[in-house]
Order: sequence, then structure tokens, then C-alpha cells
Amino acid sequence: MKTYFALFLIATVSSLIGTPVLRRFCERAGLVDEPRDGRRLHRKGVPRLGGVAIFSSVVIALALLPLVKNLLTQALQPDFREIVVLLGCGLLVLLLGVYDDWRGANATVKFAALSAITALFYALGGRIEAVSIPFVGTVALPHVVGFIVTLLWVVGIANAFNLIDGVDGLATGSALFSCLVLLTVSLLQGRALVAVVALALSGALAGFLRYNFNPASIFLGDSGSLFVGFSLAALSIQGAQKASTAVAVAIPLLAFGLPVVDTGVAIARRMISGKPIFQGDREHIHHMLLQRGWSQRRVVLVLYGVSALFGLFAMLFVNSASSLPAVMLFVVGVAVVIGVGHLRYHEVDELRASVKRNLGDRRTRAANNVALRRGCQSLATAASLEQLFASVAGIVDLCGFAHAGLEVRCHGQQGPLDQAVNAMSHHGNQQVAVIRDGCLYWSWKQVGFSGEDLAAADEFWTLRLPLANGTGPLGYLNLHRRFDGDGLQFNVGYLTTIFQPALVQAVERILSAPPRHMTAHAG
Repeated sequence: MKTYFALFLIATVSSLIGTPVLRRFCERAGLVDEPRDGRRLHRKGVPRLGGVAIFSSVVIALALLPLVKNLLTQALQPDFREIVVLLGCGLLVLLLGVYDDWRGANATVKFAALSAITALFYALGGRIEAVSIPFVGTVALPHVVGFIVTLLWVVGIANAFNLIDGVDGLATGSALFSCLVLLTVSLLQGRALVAVVALALSGALAGFLRYNFNPASIFLGDSGSLFVGFSLAALSIQGAQKASTAVAVAIPLLAFGLPVVDTGVAIARRMISGKPIFQGDREHIHHMLLQRGWSQRRVVLVLYGVSALFGLFAMLFVNSASSLPAVMLFVVGVAVVIGVGHLRYHEVDELRASVKRNLGDRRTRAANNVALRRGCQSLATAASLEQLFASVAGIVDLCGFAHAGLEVRCHGQQGPLDQAVNAMSHHGNQQVAVIRDGCLYWSWKQVGFSGEDLAAADEFWTLRLPLANGTGPLGYLNLHRRFDGDGLQFNVGYLTTIFQPALVQAVERILSAPPRHMTAHAG
């Protein structure tokens, strides 16, 4: 235990001393992150390349191990090659991040380079050769499938930590919690290799967090977030190679719970909204909490709590029954869905509306669409004003409109139309028709409509359908609906593709050859 404590202490002190030195170097060399776009929250240049301080602290701590002779170092002797492989590949990832922080690299270059480094890591022995599935057991993977799974896991986790590095101290603190989970599991299972590397990395992160917490005086940068994410993903592979089903599946997922959830949500919402998956934005989980008016410190502390909860759930799976991980993962998944649903993502709201439309309202919408088609068919064949008004009233009522107003130019048919209107005015109070200034005006109101001034009312929205034929305009139909009304339970496109042409057809026929004896009454 003294060796473990010494490792952590050396890495922490190295980070506490090395980080300010690196910060001053970055300031003098101009290696600072300038707030040049709207995605950045800081308002002045802040030094980056924090990954160099973390990597150096880890190397310093681990380099002292060969100088110690005890049971721990003896047990580690067969694993020294694996430590060298992990640190060597980690150095390549660090250099990739340094290049990105210094010169800038697009997503394609970063993914290609990360994939190449992961391929090297796989070739040197860091690989996923089997997957343990609850209720199924361990499934051996063919070499090609194992390589693909390893590639997706390592590259995915590395980029997940890179994506959550948007608020001071968030990625560092989240990585520290993840590292502590892996450390605890490795100690319980006697995995000395994972334990010593996790201890060194935990100390380096703890020391760096002193300067990275809000207000941050130095950033992780891509060098730090990519290196830390890669190292944690590689450690999880090393720790899962001889683990039980619960540890191999549940613990790695929950250890990186926050970055995994944030990345999954980001990919899903970008796919739903049709945006490029690798296009940056300000809609990550921490951004959504900031939009609520929370301070950076409050956001970080709350998400630290979330990371801690993920870690506690992961601990429940150590030495658990084979069925518990699947049940607990399901419970955690439901909790995550509920939590994300409260972040006010537009994509989530649209998914809810889509599910409601496709499952809850599909039958109602289909029935209303059929009724709307039949009403339009009757309207198209209307031979009198009575039939025309009845058909229009039935359709607008079906569609949930509160008021409808029709204006039609008489085109010399005022006499016969007058006769029909006079007969109609004595029936009911839902429909009113008058002829004024050579135009026919007809209005309809929904039962319970108070008849307030629609022009002055602010609780209605209006849809106007112009009526025209080949010779010119015939008039228009205004439809009014309440803002607080129920959702539209029909295909709105039918109003322009079916209803409006049918209404024009009926108006043309009635105005061109009105019957001699027109009678109309309220529908």
C-alpha cells in the first residue's frame, strides 16, 4: 500500500509543480486558446497543452517503479511491456493533440490518426477478443470483429472526453471519477497493472484540476482530453480481459457514463436534425445547463455528482450475479432518458411528438384524413350554395377551426345569389351570409365561439386560401384557429391539394349556372 500511495503522491506533486511551469511556457510561446467563436465560454486567451503536464506526471511516477524492490514491482515485471505499450501509444495520441492545439486539425485527420494509433495498440496486444453479454455469457470475437470493436471503443471514448471538455474542469473531473472506478475494480480483482497506471493518472488529474477548475488558468486542450480518454479506454480493455461478465460490460460503460451519454446524445440529435455528426455546436449537456442560467461552477459540480453516481452504480456490479448488470443497466438507461428529456433538446421534443403522432394519434389522423377526403369530394360536386356551405362548414369543423370567413365575387349573379342568401338568413346562428358591394360574404363559427373581433384577438392564428381560376381571382377563404387548441389531427397539406381545388371547382360551377330556385339554411 505504501507503493500505491507513493505513486499517487508523486504524480500529484509532479502535476502541481509542472502545470504552472507549462502554463508560463504556453503564455510566452503564444500557445493560448483565444475565444474566436461563439462556442467558447472564456473571454480571454487561456494556455492549453495541459495534456503535456498530465502525461509527464504519469511518466515520472511510473518511471520510479523499477527503482523499488517489493512484492508489487515483482508482480508487475511480466506486465512492464504492457505499460510501455500503453504509454508509447499514449505519447502518440498526446503528440496528435499537441499538433491539433498548435496548428489545428480537422475531424478527418484526427479520426484517421487516432484509428492508426489504435491499430498499433491492437497489434501490440491491447485488444478486445471477447465480449461478455448478460444472460448469454462470453462470446469470442473473430479477429476482424475484435479489431473493429477495439477501434470503436478506443476512438469513441477518446473523442467522448474531448467532446465534454467545454466547461472549466469538467473533462478533468469526470476523467478523475472514471479513473477511480477503474482503480477500485482493479484492486478488488488483483490487476496490479491497471491499478498502478490508474493511480498515477488519478494523481496527475488531481494535481492538474487545481489549475483547471473554474476559473481555469490552463486548459486540457485536445492533447489532454485525447490522451486521457485514450488511456482510460486502454485501461478498461486491460482490466476487462480477465473480468467477469458484470465487470466486462457494465463497469466500463458506467465508468465513462457522462462522456458516453453526452456523445451518444450529440450523435443522435445531429442525425435527427440532419447536421453533420462531427460538426461542433453548443448543445452538449453542459451547454444546455448553462442555458438555464447556471454558473460554470454549478454545472461542473452537478455533473461531478452525476459522474459519482455512475461510479457508484458501477461498483454495484463487482462480484454481482449474472442477471443484475442487465437489470441495472436498464434502470440506468431509463434514468438517463428521463434526465436528457428534461434538458429541453428540440430533437427530444420532436421525437416525443413523432411518437405521439405515429402511435397515439395515427388512428385519429387517418380517420380525419378519410373524412376530409370525403368532405372534399362532396364539396367538389356541390350544385348549390346550400350544399357548398354545408360541405365547407363540415370540413372546417372537422379540422378544428374556430371560425371561417368566405368572400366570393358575384360576377353578375347577384340576383339569384340574393334569393339564396335571404332564404338562408332565417335559419340558425352558426352561419351568416350577406351580399355587399358585388361580393358574397359567408362566415361560420364553431359551437361556443363568442364572436369576438378576430382582427383584434391575439389568441388566433389565420390561414388564408386564395380562390382563383384561369380567368382571375374568385375570392378567398380565411380560417381561424386558437393557439391553445389541440394539435392538428389531419394532414394540413390536404387543405391546399384537395380542399382548395374542390372549393374553387364548386364556386365556378355555381356562379356560372346558378339554379333558379336556390334555398339555403344553416348546416
